[in-house]
Amino acid sequence: MLGQMEIVFIILLVTTVCFAIPKFRSDIVALCSLLALFLSGVLTVPEALAGFSSTVVVMLAVLFVVGEGISQTGLAGKAGNLLVKLTGKSEFRMLVFVKLLVAVIGSFISNTGTVAILMPVVVSLSIKMNVHPGKLLMPLAFGASMGGALTLIGTAPNLLARDALINHGFEGLSFFDFTPIGLVIIVVGTAYMWFIGRRMLDKPYEKKSKIADTVNVSELLLQYKIDENLHYVQIPEDHEIIGKTLKELQWPSKFGVTVLKVRKKAGAKGFPFLPSGGFSQILAEPSHVLEAEDVLLLFAPSVEKLLAEMKLETIPRESVEGLQIQDANIAEVILTPQSNLINQSIRDIHFRDKYGLTILAVKCRNQSTRLPSGQDELHFGDALLVYGKWKDIDLLAHEKSDTVVICRETTAPETAFNPVRAILAGAVLLLMVVMLVFEWIPAVMSVAIAGLLMILTGSVRSTEKAYRAVNWQIVMLIACMLPMATALENTGGVALIADGITAALGGAGPIAVMAGLYIATSVFGVFISNTATAVLFLPVAILAAQHVGVSPLPFVMAVTYASSMSFATPVSTPPNAMVMVAGKYRFLDYMKVGIPLQVIVGLVIMLLLPLIFPF
Repeated sequence: MLGQMEIVFIILLVTTVCFAIPKFRSDIVALCSLLALFLSGVLTVPEALAGFSSTVVVMLAVLFVVGEGISQTGLAGKAGNLLVKLTGKSEFRMLVFVKLLVAVIGSFISNTGTVAILMPVVVSLSIKMNVHPGKLLMPLAFGASMGGALTLIGTAPNLLARDALINHGFEGLSFFDFTPIGLVIIVVGTAYMWFIGRRMLDKPYEKKSKIADTVNVSELLLQYKIDENLHYVQIPEDHEIIGKTLKELQWPSKFGVTVLKVRKKAGAKGFPFLPSGGFSQILAEPSHVLEAEDVLLLFAPSVEKLLAEMKLETIPRESVEGLQIQDANIAEVILTPQSNLINQSIRDIHFRDKYGLTILAVKCRNQSTRLPSGQDELHFGDALLVYGKWKDIDLLAHEKSDTVVICRETTAPETAFNPVRAILAGAVLLLMVVMLVFEWIPAVMSVAIAGLLMILTGSVRSTEKAYRAVNWQIVMLIACMLPMATALENTGGVALIADGITAALGGAGPIAVMAGLYIATSVFGVFISNTATAVLFLPVAILAAQHVGVSPLPFVMAVTYASSMSFATPVSTPPNAMVMVAGKYRFLDYMKVGIPLQVIVGLVIMLLLPLIFPF
C-alpha cells in the first residue's frame, strides 16, 4: 500500500506533466492538485486553504493594481516615448535601452504587464529603423524576466523566498537585497544579446510600406494567407437580396462567408452628395442595406455554395480595382496570459459583438495559420488578424487586459497621459518603495496601502478596473501550489530531496550543493512556471542548508534566481510566449539563444552569491 509521501510524489509528478502541456490551464491544474492532496487525506482543510491567506498571495494581487495605476495614468507610456527619443538611429542604443527600460519597469510591475505595454512600441520602433522586430522582442522578453531580479516585488519567486525564510524562523529579505546581483545579470544579459544573441536572431528586414510607422497590409495578407480567400460579387438588378440587410441574410452561419466591404455606385441612395460616375467604399456592417450594382468583397475559403443557392456570380478582381482591404482597417493582435478569451471558442466569445471586429485568421504558436471556425478555441500566445473600423482597432489597442495590438496602421496609441494623476501614481509608487525599504509596517500592509491609494487618487479609474487588473490565474496558481510544499514537508518529501542533493554533493562543499540546487531548479523551470518551481524548491533549499550547516540565504537566493532566469523555451515564462508570434520565432530560436544565456547567467550567479551572501 502506498504511503502518504509516495502519494504526494505521484500527485506532484502528474501535476508537473500537466503543467508542461499547453492545453491545460496552470491554475486549474494547481486546483486539481490541491483537491487531490485533500481527498487523499494528506492535507486537512485548514492546510489545503492556507495558501489563500498567504501574505505573498495578497501582496501579489495588490501589486497588479499598483501596476495598473502606473499603466493607466500613462506613466509607463511616457517611458516608452523616452525609449523612442533616446534610441535615435543606433541599433546598439536601441537594444540597450530596450533591455534597461523593460528591466526598470519590470522591477516594479509584473513582467507580463511590462511586455504588454512596451511590445507595440518596440515593434513600431523596429519598423522605423528598418530592423526586424525579432531582433528586439526576445531581448524585451528576457529583459522583463531579468528586471524581476532587481527588487523584492519584481516577481513572485522573490516574495515567496522572503516568506519561506520567515516561516522557517529566519530573517526576511529586504527590498534591495536582490539588486546587486540583479544589476550584474542585466549587464551580462545585455552584453550577451548584443555580441552573441542578436547574431543568432539576425533576420532579414521585411520591407514595409513607404510610411515608416504603418503596417504593410500586403505582407500581413500574405502571412495569414488571406488574399486567396477574397472574392468579389456584384448584385444584379432586381435580385431578391436587394433591400435586405446583411444581418437578415445570415451568410456567415449559412455559408461561412463574411462580407468585408461594399463598393457603392455614386449617386446611390444614401450618397446623393457624391459626384456622378464615381464610387464609394464602406465597411460592411450587419445593418447595411444592399442595393443593385453593389460590389461585395467576400472573405471565405469557398463561395461555391453561396453562389449556387443565391444565384450570384463572382467578377474578376481587375474589374473592381481599388476595392481592397485598407491599412487602417486591419491589425495583428495577440492574446495576453490573463486574457478572458483563452480556452474559449470564437463563437462563445462573441468577438465581433464585443469589439466590432472580424477575426480573419488565427496563427498559433506552434502551428500554421488557419482560417477561424466557430468551434476553434483560442490559446495563450495565439495571434489574430482582425478587420474592422480604425476606431474599433484603436479602442482595442487601449484595452490590454485581453489582447495586445502589435501591428496596425499607426503606432499603437498609448494611454492618454494625465500629468496630475501620473504624478500621484508616481508618488504612490515611491511611497510604497520607501515603506518597503524601511519596513515601518509589515510589507503586505505597505502594498495594500499603495493599492488603495491608486484607487482613491483615480490612478486606477474604478474599483472594477482594479479587480480586472489582477491576474487571477497567477493568484490561484500560487494559492493552490503553496499547500503542495506543505504536503512535501509534512510527509518527508522535502527531506528526501534535500538528503539526496546533500548526499550526492555535500562532500564537495556548500558551493557544490548550491550549484546542484540551481541546476535542478533551472531544469524544472523549463517545463513549469517559475512560481510553481519556487514553491517546490525553496523548502528544499532551506533544509539542504541546515543539513550542510550553513546559512540558508545563499541557497534560497540560488533557487529564487534560477526560478526567474528561464530563457530556454517559449513556455518558460509568459513574456517568452507573448513575443513568439510577433517576433516570428521558432522553438529552436529560444533554445539556441536562451540556453547559452541561461548557462552564462547561472555561472555569474554562482560566482557572486557566496560573495554577497556568505555561507
